[in-house]
Amino acid sequence: MDGSAPSFQVTRYTEPTNLSATLSADRMVVAPVGYVDMDTAPRLATALMKAIDSHPEVCCDLTGVGFFSAAGVYVLLLARDRAERVGSRFSIRGAGGITQRVLRITGVERLLLSPEQDTGPGARLG
Repeated sequence: MDGSAPSFQVTRYTEPTNLSATLSADRMVVAPVGYVDMDTAPRLATALMKAIDSHPEVCCDLTGVGFFSAAGVYVLLLARDRAERVGSRFSIRGAGGITQRVLRITGVERLLLSPEQDTGPGARLG
């Protein structure tokens, strides 16, 4: 990779949920950092699918994303579908700037809001 291409990484960590005390179920957070485009989206997809297959609740934290393409939208929709099939919960948080605009324009924003963010018709990411 040459020095002009933005770097991309995906980190995973757990955080407690409201259900943790009763179910011993922590939320797995998958946090991409950098540009999510057709070159990096497969890495995000792999991290999300592994998390969904092994945790009852997964959240994709988009705070560190500087660019978000249609390939990223596709990955989020795949993750949502996988979560529904295996009985997990999937949500997103932290989208801002271009990422938030892309999610709004595509209509995906409302599908993927986390339960804490979904406070009615006016709810938005950020």
